[in-house]
Amino acid sequence: MGSKKSTLITLTSVVVAVILAMATIQSTQASIDFWLEKPYTLTKGVNQITFYCENGGGMDGDFYLTITFTNAVFSTQTELPYTKVDDSTVKVKFVLHPDDSNQKTIYFLVNETAEVSIKLSLEKASLIQFLKPNDLFPTQLTYQWNEESQVFNCTKAQ
Repeated sequence: MGSKKSTLITLTSVVVAVILAMATIQSTQASIDFWLEKPYTLTKGVNQITFYCENGGGMDGDFYLTITFTNAVFSTQTELPYTKVDDSTVKVKFVLHPDDSNQKTIYFLVNETAEVSIKLSLEKASLIQFLKPNDLFPTQLTYQWNEESQVFNCTKAQ
């Protein structure tokens, strides 16, 4: 009977320790939610899209959100700050305190009638930071040209 009691006490102690460790990890990392707005249509010429982020963790989050276009190019109408990686990729740096949120509108140009896609991704700005990325729906959008209505319609959101 004594060994069953000590086993139960040991097992209970381990469960409590795991719960405390998980709570400590959650409170000592940034937990970043990020997503794209979903315009239902795009046009030839200049368009815009807004992306959002918020920190639901217990520490400051220092990170970049990178937006990448396929068959579209970044427009310098976008307000600073940002880092232009190339004509189709832009990085925006954020530092969010716990429970803070932010957003950024990016302008881009579509000249072709080929499929257009937009992808949002997150990367840490510091190698030593604990950062939990939570990509919320959607982080990638695909648009197809509609000849009849002369717009790009959103055909895929993931």
